Amino acid sequence: MDSSVLATADQIHAADPGDMLKRIKDLPTQVREAWRIASTAALHDRLRGARDITVAGMGGSAIGGQLVAALLQEALRIPMAVHRDYGLPGYVGPDSLVIVSSFSGNTEETLSAFAEARKRRAKVIAITTGGKVAELAKSEGVPLLSFDYDAQPRAALGYSLGLVLGTLERLGYVTGISDQIEPALHDVAQIQARVDEGGATNDAKQLAIELAGHIPMTFGAGVMAVMARRVKDQWNENAKNWSSYDTMSELNHNAVVGFPNPAIARAALRVLLLRSDRDNQRHKMRFDVTSELLDRAQIVHRTLAFPGQSMLSEVLQLAYFTDYVSFYLALLNGVDPSEVRSIDYLKDQLAKG
Repeated sequence: MDSSVLATADQIHAADPGDMLKRIKDLPTQVREAWRIASTAALHDRLRGARDITVAGMGGSAIGGQLVAALLQEALRIPMAVHRDYGLPGYVGPDSLVIVSSFSGNTEETLSAFAEARKRRAKVIAITTGGKVAELAKSEGVPLLSFDYDAQPRAALGYSLGLVLGTLERLGYVTGISDQIEPALHDVAQIQARVDEGGATNDAKQLAIELAGHIPMTFGAGVMAVMARRVKDQWNENAKNWSSYDTMSELNHNAVVGFPNPAIARAALRVLLLRSDRDNQRHKMRFDVTSELLDRAQIVHRTLAFPGQSMLSEVLQLAYFTDYVSFYLALLNGVDPSEVRSIDYLKDQLAKG
């Protein structure tokens, strides 16, 4: 591994032809713009009063909804789920709110969910930059929250999270979130020095160097369990790196038994524990014991925690920091952080069918 590619800002930018770094830095701007769009969108009163909420989306378009569901788990008085597949769950009907989220507007699974939601006469909202989802929303009179952002879907977390969160507050499903936005973004701004490409050394570069050549495993509980998936996805798509994740407490009922074997795991794996002061007290104890078990198995691990003024703040800080890490890891792997040729190939092959 040649870490000299991270030595200067000029070298870093030269290795980033798609300017992924700018998209990472845009997170606060995305959140503010998403909140503005949701606050001013034409949303009918009939969208209120649903008995359940489903966000239909895939990949980067789904993770925002999944984070919102986790963030609002205690505040919402109705069930909220994320559907990452064709069609919709059987419980969705006329009293359901379905938020169709597709960055491109052409995701075939999400278009399938859109059609099924209309067939079942559910309350539907569309979130997209355009494509077939926008066309269908306009032609069928479905409320459309449209935004313009030139990026890969995974690089638009501020939109996918902020638009869903803002919409639910706007419709009265939750209150008090707007007061958390600016304090959370203030917290994000405070960690810039820990990640900035201009620094000769910084925390994000150092973690990327530690992870290079290894398979990162990420563990999290509650909201941080969703973040564990988000982090795993970024290692995959940005860094083109094998990765996996697991959730607390479930991993204490199975994964911990597998820590010792095979022996190659000791050299191959690096485990990241995503922790929060807001974690359930029993989860905190479980993380402590899990750390001991990792030590016994001689698996290298470290904790990532970003205290903030709210759980939303912690989520945004962690997303910002780990996106930087995935970006630096991509450069260490000698790959373009933006391209996703394997996904493009998959889409091309599916189109032939």
